[in-house]
Amino acid sequence: MLVEDDRIWREQLTNYLNREEDLVIVGTAVNRQDAVHLARLSDAHVVLMDLVLSDEGYDGIEAALDILEIKESKIIMLTGIDEEDAIMDTFTAGAVNYVTKDHYEDIPYAIRAAYYNSSYIHPDSAGVLMKGFRTLRKEQRGKLLTPAEREVLTYIHDGHKQTTIQSERYTAESTVKKHVNNILRKLKVSSSREAARMAKRLGIID
Repeated sequence: MLVEDDRIWREQLTNYLNREEDLVIVGTAVNRQDAVHLARLSDAHVVLMDLVLSDEGYDGIEAALDILEIKESKIIMLTGIDEEDAIMDTFTAGAVNYVTKDHYEDIPYAIRAAYYNSSYIHPDSAGVLMKGFRTLRKEQRGKLLTPAEREVLTYIHDGHKQTTIQSERYTAESTVKKHVNNILRKLKVSSSREAARMAKRLGIID
């Protein structure tokens, strides 16, 4: 099933895919409403969805969400837009792949991969996903420690002794010790120096 508002691209892609022996376009739609209606009626295993179907932004994502509420479908987003936010939003919405129209020759392989539940993701999108995943993990790790604990750990990483940390932060010795003990417990390490190295490596501190 193909959802594409550009008539020329829609016809060319339909002809291109129908030349594949194991692929057939069972229906086409030009907007969000038609896409949902066709999804209800067709037995398409894979939906090729244009990201932008009108002047209302990324309504292809909205159409994908509508379809996934109706039935389990493998949705591949097709687009001329190669933007990080668009790619991340597409996968968040439940799409299984994101292929730019410049790489139309990769679409048959992407369809087969989706049909057979392969974990294949187009290389252009995979890099963005990995970057997004690393950013998310960094944010999650950052939330592992409180702001005060991260500040103390930064002092430790920079080589400051506990007495210096107390005076710089106008904090009692017992408070600094409590922060350090919490850090060691949360990071599951035995020394503050080891904790500082780990935090730096994981991006918890700058």
